[in-house]
Amino acid sequence: MPVDLRETRLPGIGTKFTIRLDDGGRLAVILHLDGRRELYFFKHADDDEPRAVISLDDDEARQLGAVIGGAYERPKIVEDLEVALGELEIEWVPVPDTSPWIGKTLAACQFRARAGITVVAILREPEPVAGAQPDDVLQRGDTLVTVGKAGQYKKFRELLANSPA
Repeated sequence: MPVDLRETRLPGIGTKFTIRLDDGGRLAVILHLDGRRELYFFKHADDDEPRAVISLDDDEARQLGAVIGGAYERPKIVEDLEVALGELEIEWVPVPDTSPWIGKTLAACQFRARAGITVVAILREPEPVAGAQPDDVLQRGDTLVTVGKAGQYKKFRELLANSPA
């Protein structure tokens, strides 16, 4: 069933998005021009008063969006795959906003040669990059899906945050 999402411009305030929920309720989200977000939960679609109101600043809203979008989820199939990989681990590693590698290709970063970690996918809005290629460019906000040995991740995270020595 397609999602019933409605967008309403609120002049001088921002934009309101309303979603009808499968259980008959609705959720309204107001994105204020100053970056704040307000979430309103209505138990029934025709309720005038919300059951709950949540206010979030920009950082909190983006973090919640990542959680809801599944960026931090470790599905059961991944846990099974990790067992099958033995010593190898799969890690989701966010690219720091100040990373010197932003704007560079994976080939230029040489993460496998420098730290032993392979980037297999990039979680990115609006579309993830499955099967990451050497010419894929790192962007601010990316989360790298990586494969490597546990002992290699400390060096990888340091490399991702700083220029190589």
